[in-house]
Amino acid sequence: MTKDITIEEFDGVLARAGLVVDAAERARLYEGYKGLQTLLARLPQDSAMEAELATVALVPGAKVVR
Repeated sequence: MTKDITIEEFDGVLARAGLVVDAAERARLYEGYKGLQTLLARLPQDSAMEAELATVALVPGAKVVR
């Protein structure tokens, strides 16, 4: 579980990222950040590496050898 940050701490995050936003956009970004943290907290923390699905990307025309 992550610690909730205050809007003042979030202002520091924006400043470190070099973002200059107006008050309305700042509030929207802050709410989005809190929503993202909520979703991230729901992810399983103890899944084994073997449980992860493999992702394979092939370029068009690639030859597959099994």
